[in-house]
Amino acid sequence: MAIREFNLIESTLREGEQFVGANFTIDQKVKIAKALARFGVEYLELTSPAASPQSLADLRTIAGLGLVRGVTGDRVKILTHTRCTIEDAKLASSTGVDGVDVVIGTSSMLRKFSHGKDIPTIVRMARDVVSYIRDQGLEVRFSTEDSFRSERADIIDIYEQVDRLGVNRVGIADTVGVATPMQVYNLVSELRQRVSCDIEFHGHNDSGCAIANAWAALEAGATHVDTSILGIGERNGIAPLGGLVARLYASDRASVAKYDLPVIQELDSLVAEYVGVDIPFNNYITG
Repeated sequence: MAIREFNLIESTLREGEQFVGANFTIDQKVKIAKALARFGVEYLELTSPAASPQSLADLRTIAGLGLVRGVTGDRVKILTHTRCTIEDAKLASSTGVDGVDVVIGTSSMLRKFSHGKDIPTIVRMARDVVSYIRDQGLEVRFSTEDSFRSERADIIDIYEQVDRLGVNRVGIADTVGVATPMQVYNLVSELRQRVSCDIEFHGHNDSGCAIANAWAALEAGATHVDTSILGIGERNGIAPLGGLVARLYASDRASVAKYDLPVIQELDSLVAEYVGVDIPFNNYITG
């Protein structure tokens, strides 16, 4: 099946900042952002402004660049990733971003050791935060963290409720990289039947399935996939931009015609230099 209707949410400047050695300066962030715009990504996701004063300042700087996609000339949308709190939502909404990516843990482990909230409380929090962001005229995504170690009935219930609020996207996150492609396909397929909004997939690579899982999500009806340059991120990272593009290109070249593919070489080289690693000899496309 040809996959044509999808968007890349490039998270090097959010997820990638959790990689050891990724201490990007604002000048480096601007260079990465501009290169990603030339490549043609639809979205850039940046670290929460609540993380630090520097993150707040950097977010405002990137949001103010007015980046446009190199191939199409469309504007690149700037997102930030926040906790499910009104305080974070208000701060994020003041920065000039186009959208806010809201996340809260829903697995029993995270609910016990991270925030201590039960599912009804999470639903109430989600309702308040999503409604606030929508009232500001911004895009909003609501994601469950650790989706594949959460009870399916719980997360489907949450997604259905935020969908009725008019959320732009719901997000499925394989936070610790335990999912298989079939598990991803099945969950996204079920969710596609239950909500009318877009579906985003965020997959970590702990068990080596990040690209396969992202592909399975797209096959099942996901509309947005998170990537980072060289796959950098927390632990061993998420689906790499170049790797996912290679998978899409091998299946249907037309699916990636909207991107300026040679820019991948520049992106991989730039980030490898900034984080102090070599491009792996067996890297997708640029190895």
